[in-house]
Amino acid sequence: MKRSNINLLICLDALLTERSVTRAAQRLEMSQPGMSNALSRLRELTGDPLLVRSGNALILTERAHALARKVREGIELMDEIFANEGPLELASATGMVTVAAADSMGMAVVPALSQRLAESAPHVTLNVRQPDPDHLREWLSEGECDLAIGHFPDLHPDLRSTPLFPQPLSCMRAKATADEPLTLDAYLRRTHVVFGSPFSPRSTIEQTIGRALAAAGLDRPRTVRVSSVLVIPYIVAGSQHVATLPTWMCRHFAGFLDLDVSPVPVELPQIQNVMVWHERTHRQALHAWVRDTVRAIAPGEAATGIDIRTVP
Repeated sequence: MKRSNINLLICLDALLTERSVTRAAQRLEMSQPGMSNALSRLRELTGDPLLVRSGNALILTERAHALARKVREGIELMDEIFANEGPLELASATGMVTVAAADSMGMAVVPALSQRLAESAPHVTLNVRQPDPDHLREWLSEGECDLAIGHFPDLHPDLRSTPLFPQPLSCMRAKATADEPLTLDAYLRRTHVVFGSPFSPRSTIEQTIGRALAAAGLDRPRTVRVSSVLVIPYIVAGSQHVATLPTWMCRHFAGFLDLDVSPVPVELPQIQNVMVWHERTHRQALHAWVRDTVRAIAPGEAATGIDIRTVP
């Protein structure tokens, strides 16, 4: 293959993914005229317009839709070929690893992972972002993230995964409002603080709780919605609200906030955390090392001083 054709394949992948000449150029750090020229050349080679205007947006032609997966597989194959050249030298390795982890997983895993990277691979940058369960497959396959850690009960079959550890749930409320046992009736009457505002991704833990309550014909008033789990304990400590969070988080925050921690007064499914990745990075040595490192981490120990798997 000519080198120019390989470059055009990379441009085609960006154009089909972004559906915008401007965004595709930004993604590959090219000039917009350069990407426009690439699109013109691609149209000549394929005999198809590939992207056509519909209103103010560009949409894929039928030919482009048919090509999209083949192009992505070609890019992944090239990534795999070049990633496997030579042994991994961690001390001199460069690049970025992007991990999608919810706040609880960020607290439990990222402190130790960041320290291991600093010690073993100091030239590798670690990016951490909130996961979006609705777009997890796209993110992992297209390089928006390389690894996801959390509770993902509805994984796409294309993705690889391995179990990490479960997170039992508990309730927390301000001690000033804990003058009676938290019965099921009290739990359903109290107003709740939940993760999942209109400005944040969907919470899979909240979805699991909601499904379990709905299956039992129950519901709870969710009157405060936030975009970060980490503000929930502070809201609860200064209000009449109650929240349902992983037990280890409840006990951690109760160590320095005026909080009461109680069992959830209704049976809920276990929250199983998994590590998820795509075939795109499966054979890349650096990413394999990162996955092995995550498996070996005692969750929570680096940040809280305890292995959260031992919290009753």
